[in-house]
Amino acid sequence: MDFLLYWSTVAQVAFVLVVFGGGSVLGLYVVRRLVPLDRLQKNHEIAGVTFGVLGAFYGLVLAFVIVATWQRFTEANTNAHREATALESLYKLGAAFSEPMRTRLDAAVLEYTRRVVEVEWPEMAKKHFQAGKVGAHELWSIVLSYHSADGREQMLIDKSIDELNEISQARSQRLLFYDDDLPSVVWMVIYLGCVITIGFSYFFGGDIFRAQLTMCLFFSILLGMTILAILELAHPYQGVVTISDAPFRYALARMRELAGYKMAGITR
Repeated sequence: MDFLLYWSTVAQVAFVLVVFGGGSVLGLYVVRRLVPLDRLQKNHEIAGVTFGVLGAFYGLVLAFVIVATWQRFTEANTNAHREATALESLYKLGAAFSEPMRTRLDAAVLEYTRRVVEVEWPEMAKKHFQAGKVGAHELWSIVLSYHSADGREQMLIDKSIDELNEISQARSQRLLFYDDDLPSVVWMVIYLGCVITIGFSYFFGGDIFRAQLTMCLFFSILLGMTILAILELAHPYQGVVTISDAPFRYALARMRELAGYKMAGITR
């Protein structure tokens, strides 16, 4: 159901209502047409116990998966803040270098941050991002190729390397979250469990068909919305619920603001 990630919220909800809600109602209607009511009512005792165990197990599976995906989503969000903060810190360190190192490092950090906001984030949202094209290689090249003039600049180089390590690690994590997904076996358990759980609800035969139909409808819609939430959280850079590029935009704005206050060795 990855195609749902590129639909609007209204379209996603409509899909759940039609496919999960409408499908479950249709299935219940077919069963009630094919199986007599008295035969269904004879299964209540056994079906009730089985449905209770199955529902509890499937509920635990969904709870475990949604918690795991939420933790993954939160970690991806924290990782974006780490990368943006490290970029801003590296930009501030650049003010303490002598020319032309100062200008080269400032320009490279600004370009890296700008590219993340204007190029990489939109490409990740559309699943078109190619991780191998551009990285932090230019930043590393500038810092490692610089020959410090004294102990003070060597200390700045060491601190810049620390920030670059943070940037590289955060970037690698970002690309991992972008490419990764829940294992296919987990999705199989989710979808198959949904079909089986809804199917087991057909083994009950209520005297008032409309009441049973309503309960089945709401139950199926709830399962569908839960699966939709898992799908959204499992893809932190695509869909309606996504990781924001706000930390990078803030860092970029701060860099441009700080450019007006830079002095030799002092950064506001």
